[in-house]
Amino acid sequence: MKRIWACGLWLMLACAGAWGKTPPPIHFLVSASPATARPGEIVTVTVKAQVDSGWHVYSVVPTPNGPSPTNIAALSLGTPAGDTTEDAVVRRLDPNFGATVGFHEHAATFTRAFRVSATAPPSALSAGTANVSVHYQTCNASICLPPTDIVLSVPLAIEAGPIRAEYARPPRARAAPVFPSPSGGSGLGWFLLAAMGAGLLAIATPCVFPLIPITLTNFVKQSGGEKAKLVRLSTGYALGIVALYVALGGIVAVTMGATGTNRIAANPWVNLGEFGLFVVFALSFFEAIQIRLPGNLGALQQNARKHGGLAGLALLGVTFVLGSFTCTAPFIGSLLVAAAGGTYGRPLLGMLVFALAFVSPFFVFAAFPQWIERIPKGGVWLARFKATLGFLELAAALKFLSNADQVWNWRVLTQPVLLAAWAMIFLCAALYLSGLLRFGIVAETEAANAPVPLSRKLTAGEFALATLYCFWGLAGRPISPYVGAFLPAPGYGGVALAAENSGLPWLSDYKTALAQAKAEGKPLLIDFTGVTCTNCRLNEKNIFPRASVQSALANYVRVQLYTDRGGRDLANQQLQQAKFGDVALPLYGVIDPQTEAVRGKTEGVQTPGGFAGFLAQNSAPLAKRGELQESAGAAGAAWAAYSPASVAQAAQSGKPAIVDFTAKWCVNCKEIEHDVLQNPAVAPILAGQFVTLRADLTQWSSAPSVALQKQYKFGALPTIIFLDKAGHEIKPLRIVGRLSVADFQKRLQAAQAAG
Repeated sequence: MKRIWACGLWLMLACAGAWGKTPPPIHFLVSASPATARPGEIVTVTVKAQVDSGWHVYSVVPTPNGPSPTNIAALSLGTPAGDTTEDAVVRRLDPNFGATVGFHEHAATFTRAFRVSATAPPSALSAGTANVSVHYQTCNASICLPPTDIVLSVPLAIEAGPIRAEYARPPRARAAPVFPSPSGGSGLGWFLLAAMGAGLLAIATPCVFPLIPITLTNFVKQSGGEKAKLVRLSTGYALGIVALYVALGGIVAVTMGATGTNRIAANPWVNLGEFGLFVVFALSFFEAIQIRLPGNLGALQQNARKHGGLAGLALLGVTFVLGSFTCTAPFIGSLLVAAAGGTYGRPLLGMLVFALAFVSPFFVFAAFPQWIERIPKGGVWLARFKATLGFLELAAALKFLSNADQVWNWRVLTQPVLLAAWAMIFLCAALYLSGLLRFGIVAETEAANAPVPLSRKLTAGEFALATLYCFWGLAGRPISPYVGAFLPAPGYGGVALAAENSGLPWLSDYKTALAQAKAEGKPLLIDFTGVTCTNCRLNEKNIFPRASVQSALANYVRVQLYTDRGGRDLANQQLQQAKFGDVALPLYGVIDPQTEAVRGKTEGVQTPGGFAGFLAQNSAPLAKRGELQESAGAAGAAWAAYSPASVAQAAQSGKPAIVDFTAKWCVNCKEIEHDVLQNPAVAPILAGQFVTLRADLTQWSSAPSVALQKQYKFGALPTIIFLDKAGHEIKPLRIVGRLSVADFQKRLQAAQAAG
């Protein structure tokens, strides 16, 4: 019965097994510019690659001991005049290589400049074509094809004549934009929610709110009661508004780049400017000063009306945006500062969500025009709302001043000072809403003994509670981490609140921490943080003190590296960029102290369970993981180097053998070796009941590697074969690509049964 079961399993695996050559999953189209060149001129070769679904080709940037980079290696009629460049590349931390790896999916474009050889024959003496050599490697989720060199033919005619000026020098190389890994984008949901909230709040400002019913009423009159026309008018108007805000986000994304907003947000001069800007707008909201827009704005509006059509409506929307700038600028400025998340798309996406929320009344009231008459009129209530926003502007302004204070190390706005300043601002807001503090239009038009409605009393009560909460913190009582995130770090300026507890100690120098981690045999946890980073403070106050996180942190040597104060912090930022391919804050990375290889990373606002899980997952040093691959552990197999002699010895041992064909550039090989071969349910069986051999085919085209490929007829990695006790391959059990532990265990059982 056992023999029948083994034969059935053997046949089932034979159907599932696959071996042989895999069709190339990538297809090339090559061109040259100019198509007709002269000796000594620069020719730009462009190679466009179409990559099959599920596959990817690697970046031109090499990864040490990693996959083979793509390269336009040679042109038969010229010599290289620059490096190979690429279009947008996805970068992702790959723990198997311990580094950030770049790759392309679906499509990629590679270019390289070559100088035509002075001895290149004219087309009359040649075929009018040239050969281009391309080096590349492709992988999918299961297998990696070996690094490949392919020769492509490109139409290129050579004519006699002097060098033309436009082809005398190679084009200036441009850095390829980096698309974030699909796992990136920390805190994006909260950011978009804040963008929507900012857009809705901006509607209620005095520069915007009164204009909405006026504009919509005009559209109703122009439509003549025709609902479809009303929708077109409102949509065209709204599109102009959305287009301007999205253009602003696009300008920020292009000029600052993927990480430029981080640097801008941390710049003390920018923070000082934001402080001044917010104070000016607060004074404007208090009606202490008046901000006037350029006089030619009215002329622009008149031109828009004359133009008519959709373009004219869109231009009217643009003038609406410019006219309301004094009220919307604080919201826009705060939103763009909050966009410092390390990705190109965040400013663009944030402004799109803000704009859609901002123009939502035009869509809603176009669909339900009967609601327009219910919109409340402007008046004293709107002036009071504006002044209330002014108090919030002042509180926000102090946060920007605090950022500059910390970067320049003034040590003036400490936690107690900032809490006391906020308490005074909130107290004034409560008195204003209660009618006890009066100024501006409210003082001029409303009687001193006018009754206070319930809504104002409730809002005044909220500001009063905020005042008491600030005094609560000043008294040394614990405060919410969501409030503490906006305050300077504990102990800044030599003053710390009594309730602050730093918990486990953190080092502040990378080299010192690395040496200590080596000495203690612990992995190194790096906390990349900044004095201007609110989310950093939130994690430090809300996540780090948790008992589950503290116990996990104790398994690490911990170092906290600031990246936003200039000077020595620049080296920390460069370290973050080099190791993790990102400068977003906060970022937490684990380094193996023996090899300095990256074990893992996480970024953005954390959850207690998620961060504790991240720490637990990476608590074992990467070097120990690597050691298991080369030598026998307590229950692991010792992998001997493959050779004809080792195969003969395996046959004499009376045990079946397993041969793992691998390479340093094969990511799937590394994953199967770690996840399957070292699995606790597999490793003891391999160690006790099999002879384990490993063949390193990193030099894929070398004579020994080619001989093995021909002998065993395979063309992709990982490939794992089983040899019976006589040294012959059990072909139905062959493995090409990744597989689960359960499937591998079935093959082990079948190999033992096959004898």
